[in-house]
Amino acid sequence: MVAKKDFIFLWWRNLTFLLLFLLGVSFASAQERTVKGKVTAEGEGSLPGANIVLQGTTTGTLSDIDGNFSLKVPGPSAVLVFSSVGYVSQTITVGSQTEFNVVLVADVQSLQEVVVVGYGTQKRNEITSSVVSVKAEDFNKGNVAKAEQLIQGKVSGLSISRPGGNPNEGYNIRLRGLSTIGANSQPLIVIDGIIGGSLDNVDPNDIESINVLKDGSGAAIYGTRGSSGVILVTTKKGSRGTTVIE
Repeated sequence: MVAKKDFIFLWWRNLTFLLLFLLGVSFASAQERTVKGKVTAEGEGSLPGANIVLQGTTTGTLSDIDGNFSLKVPGPSAVLVFSSVGYVSQTITVGSQTEFNVVLVADVQSLQEVVVVGYGTQKRNEITSSVVSVKAEDFNKGNVAKAEQLIQGKVSGLSISRPGGNPNEGYNIRLRGLSTIGANSQPLIVIDGIIGGSLDNVDPNDIESINVLKDGSGAAIYGTRGSSGVILVTTKKGSRGTTVIE
């Protein structure tokens, strides 16, 4: 008789544990849900490749080419972190929402102090070589027919002249001095990463910025071709978002 009571007790205890377990699983399943939405960049439209991560975990996803994403969250207390290179991160608590439309703002402070040098970029305060960067807003204004005229008189040590004053002749550019060895050599022109270009083939209105490598760093990056200095030209490019005509 005692053994039968023990059996009944154990049976009820196991049944109770099973019921509690099933209730817990059902409650967790009810809390867990899928959220979706779209990530856009301010003034640029959809933002592909943005990171959407559950705060404090490694669980996350990336937005697709149209900026859309979908992610499972454990409950309303979950916190989503939206981030992308060059943009300010945003942190949003899920709550009762199931759809999110997030607009990321460009991190201007981290972008404005970057200078193109050779095959990559460097922060301005980390540059040890002599680099002069001239932006579009600093170019010479007026009747400009040649790209050289945009930076004429803007960079110290850079001589841009037209011998004889013939308007049909090209400009002579001297960067390393007129009395040095190889003084007749023009600086190396690099246009959007293409080495050995010519400024005669670039419309001045298409140029976004011009960086000038004045010292030996040009030769260190581009070899002997950069021994007379290097002029890096970056042209304007299209961007996502509303069409703007200037």
